[in-house]
Amino acid sequence: MASANQNKALTNTRFSDLEPRLAEPVLEALTNSGFEFCTPVQAATIPLLCSYKDVTVDAATGSGKTLAFVLPVVEIIRRSSSNPKPHKVMGIIISPTRELSSQIFHVAQPFISTLANVRPMLLVGGLEVKADIKKIEEEGANLLIGTPGRLYDIMERLDILDFRDLEILILDEADRLLGMGFEKQLNSIISRLPKLRRTGLFSATQTEAVEELSKAGLRNPVRVEVRAEAKQLSGSASGNSTSSKTPSGLHIEYLECEADKKSSQLVHLITKNKSKKIIV
Repeated sequence: MASANQNKALTNTRFSDLEPRLAEPVLEALTNSGFEFCTPVQAATIPLLCSYKDVTVDAATGSGKTLAFVLPVVEIIRRSSSNPKPHKVMGIIISPTRELSSQIFHVAQPFISTLANVRPMLLVGGLEVKADIKKIEEEGANLLIGTPGRLYDIMERLDILDFRDLEILILDEADRLLGMGFEKQLNSIISRLPKLRRTGLFSATQTEAVEELSKAGLRNPVRVEVRAEAKQLSGSASGNSTSSKTPSGLHIEYLECEADKKSSQLVHLITKNKSKKIIV
């Protein structure tokens, strides 16, 4: 008999228990990546999006929200088209920074790879937009992951992409997207997309601007809230909150050492914790 989860930051719900059931290739990719149990935001959000419901999700960084939208995006694309045309865009994930978009793209790769003939495209600043345009023209793009500025630029310059059958739009860290002045670009992007789509809006804080964006871009959304004590609440999309939410499972430590011993200490920490995820 499989053992129960002992990590308090997780629920006792396995990814294999979720309904609608995730595709076997996705479950296999989760197992290979070391994921068995869901975090609260994953357990609450994945079934909703996979059931074609719009959601507004209040969850802090570190709560596992990336998988909470990546997995439904992959599942919805899988169900909607087994062999999309090269320039038919099925899904869009927008986040506020190049670093965050790149991280989402990296996390999504093992799951996107379970989709046959689906071409993901990372669209962020730092490279010439002409290079992105050339790659899209030559290779196609069915799933766009990127920042609003670059996505807006691509849409303005390139008319080869077909958004008429877009299935799902994800706005990650919506409070930061609006706080960084991307409202004009977001509204322009959303105006080009079909209204009959699924939309997920993820935010650490509920501001008036986020609330207005949810009213404009979502249809009867379900509200999912992950509080500091790692509980979730689903219901109608009403009310707002301006306080940040910190996951109870987030634990921070630091180590003091002499400057010339930093490298050796780093090697020691990595070796000691080689079974865990590490960012250097």
